[in-house]
Amino acid sequence: MRSEQMHLDMREVQRRMNRLNHVILPARIRMGLTAAGNRLMLDTVLTEPTVPIKRGGYGGAWGESAYGPTFARTASEWRVAGELRASGALFVDGVKKRTTAHMGELATGKYQPLAYGGTPILPGSHEACVVFNAHYAAEQHEAWPTKTQPGAGMHYLSTKLYGNAVEYIGIVAQAVRL
Repeated sequence: MRSEQMHLDMREVQRRMNRLNHVILPARIRMGLTAAGNRLMLDTVLTEPTVPIKRGGYGGAWGESAYGPTFARTASEWRVAGELRASGALFVDGVKKRTTAHMGELATGKYQPLAYGGTPILPGSHEACVVFNAHYAAEQHEAWPTKTQPGAGMHYLSTKLYGNAVEYIGIVAQAVRL
C-alpha cells in the first residue's frame, strides 16, 4: 500500500486573520468609540442636566471685553459665558476627533485641550475620552448646585455616562460587528 500525503497551505488564512486583527477590527473599534464618544459629548450639552453656561451667583451684567460680549460681576472680573461648554473635546486613542467649541453661546473656546493628557494607551487597547477642560469643570460638575441656566446642573457628564451606558456600548458593538 502506498501512503498518501496531504499538504494544507494556511498562509492565506493567516494573512487574512492578521489583517482582520491588526487593521480591520482596530479601525472599526475606533469608529465605534468615535460615534459613542460623540453621542456622549453631545448628550452632555443637549440633554438635561446640561453643561452649565455659567454658575449660579454669577451676578453682574452683560458687558464687552477683548473676547466680545461677557457677563461679569465687576469690571475687573470679565468672564465669557459658555467657556465650560465650549471646552469639550473627544479623544479616541489619544487623537482629538470632535469638540464642542461651537456650542458655548458667546465662548471663544480658549480652554480647548490642545493634546491628549490622559493615561498611556497600551498596545492592543483602545480608549475614548470625553474631556471638559475649563479649569472649573470639576467644580461645576460636583460642587455648585445652582446654575443660572434652566436645565443645567451638577453631574452633567456622569448622569449621561451611567444612564446611557447600554446605548453607548451598543454603538461600539454595532460598529465592530462584521
